Amino acid sequence: MLTDETIICLAPDPWEGLWRNRHQIMTRLARRNTVLYVEPRLYHTDVLRYLRTGRLKLADLRQPLAWRYSERSSSAAHGLWIYHDPYYAPVAGRFTGGWLTAALRRRAMARTLRQIGAPVPPILWLVRPYYADVIGQYGEKLLVYHVTDEYSAYTHADHQALTRQQERAVLGRADLTIVTSPALLASKRPFNPHTCLVPNAVDYEGFQRSLAADRPIAPLAEAEAEVKAKAKDEPKPQPNLNHPPPIPRPRIGYSGALNEKIDFALLAHVATSRPDWQLVLIGARDLFRQPAKADPLAGLPNVHWLGRLPVTQLPPAIASMDVCLLPYERNEWTANIDSLKLYEYLACGRPIVSTDVPVAHAFAEVVRIGRDPAEFVAQIAAALAAADQSHDNSAAATARRKTIASQNTWDQRVATIETLLAEALHRKREG
Repeated sequence: MLTDETIICLAPDPWEGLWRNRHQIMTRLARRNTVLYVEPRLYHTDVLRYLRTGRLKLADLRQPLAWRYSERSSSAAHGLWIYHDPYYAPVAGRFTGGWLTAALRRRAMARTLRQIGAPVPPILWLVRPYYADVIGQYGEKLLVYHVTDEYSAYTHADHQALTRQQERAVLGRADLTIVTSPALLASKRPFNPHTCLVPNAVDYEGFQRSLAADRPIAPLAEAEAEVKAKAKDEPKPQPNLNHPPPIPRPRIGYSGALNEKIDFALLAHVATSRPDWQLVLIGARDLFRQPAKADPLAGLPNVHWLGRLPVTQLPPAIASMDVCLLPYERNEWTANIDSLKLYEYLACGRPIVSTDVPVAHAFAEVVRIGRDPAEFVAQIAAALAAADQSHDNSAAATARRKTIASQNTWDQRVATIETLLAEALHRKREG
């Protein structure tokens, strides 16, 4: 076990948002260590715009830079702090005081570490290569680089060559590199011999607790009540006028970031070729560079955008789907991913249909693969038909999916990470 260490995690997204692997890892490391989760950088153009639009008030400049996070569970992450850089010290350019604001940020960080009683020197945990410029600023005892995607393949990476250059610099200095897929292991290990594969996982116990709690979700719960009433030969429940009409079955769902890696044209093909199916999309629409990419779905009556749901509502929402989708495009980005959604779908026991990407083949026992739009639709139909077979077959398939999920938990992954960190600390002390 790793204990009594300080971990500074520089993250590319705010804490309050879609939970990703770094959220799961840091909450667990914070049970016996002090973790400072540093939210995305502020740039001077952002601060000026926020002041001009009223989003940022002068009083905000005096807000605390760090606040303690606590989980709603018995295993609270007592050592987890969420931190943001001071608004008065945004990232700036050479001619706009960048050297001064950088010094102010370092000073603010050092002051915060003292205030929360964090042991120093820290372990520095980077999740993106563009944080290469902070290496060495905190006197870190260990540098960890966590690679979750092929970042240079992002469609919104304006300077792919620069991204690769930054990553080589981080890989060359990292004491430990953690990757989430075999493809990433193959591409990063040549630049850092201490590169280790730790795939994604699921909070299996948390999912089962949420499923057992049976919390209703407005667009889905009334339809569930109708199905249960029909099964018991009871009167159909009266509609709740405070909520929109329930989404009928069959429901074909996706839960996760709706960004450029999603094949929206494929989803439109599914929705238009089978208007009797309801396509349910859960997650924020994060199309920064291609905002029109989701336009093929606009106005389709059987497409339902639920937006981002709280973490506690995801398990029952996923469980209410008849088939769950991994509708990824085939490109360099998706060739390197290890889908978080896959593990979450399995934890809910749901049938899964995916496009032809490597992560689907890794779980071919429980994932149907559609290699083109027609086959993708056919595989969804096959999954629906299989779910309608005898109760014994359906129950056995559900149990098998959950068993696989239970063998891929975040507690297991973090135990592996703690071992890797301990080995890296020992290696550095001895070296």
